[in-house]
Amino acid sequence: MLIIGISGQTGAGKSTFANMLSQRGLGENLEVDAVGHELLTVPQVMQSLVTAFGEDILDAEGNVCRRSLGRRAFVSSDTINTLNSIMHPAMKKMVAARIDTAHKSGHQAIIVNAALLFSMGLDSLCNRLIYVQADPEVRLKRLVNYRNWTEESARERLFAQDKLPEGRKVILVNNDGDESELAALADRVTTELREEIAA
Repeated sequence: MLIIGISGQTGAGKSTFANMLSQRGLGENLEVDAVGHELLTVPQVMQSLVTAFGEDILDAEGNVCRRSLGRRAFVSSDTINTLNSIMHPAMKKMVAARIDTAHKSGHQAIIVNAALLFSMGLDSLCNRLIYVQADPEVRLKRLVNYRNWTEESARERLFAQDKLPEGRKVILVNNDGDESELAALADRVTTELREEIAA
């Protein structure tokens, strides 16, 4: 089975490209952010978070409130590292289980879409890697115009993502243009990956 890992720069169009490949028949677009949200309902993970950050992260129904968790977790490198030490191994385990399920179900491909694909070690689960990049000014405009971020917060996030790994075979997708140009790139990459599946 072809396991396609997609990462990229903030605002470069990583998720858009992953959706395009999925729509062209290259399997489920497994959003790792969504996996993280699912894990917030798992009792063992919830207990670990409460132990680390306090019961204030729970709402009135006893569920983890992402906003409250964020206020506690994103205050220093130490607290971020604590959050990552709880969430990242659990997320990687769940992604591996989803890949295994897809494989056993006879799927030919699956897409692992993660902003932190490399730093989380998710790339080790993949046998094909794609990195989506774009000019910083293009990304800044997208973050401000489409995500409604302030220019200040957008500039802070421009370089807060996985770096392109050295020494790895990676398909580079340059997305400085509009969506129709990205769709044409998706067509070409899909053709290339289908040839790999058929080989």
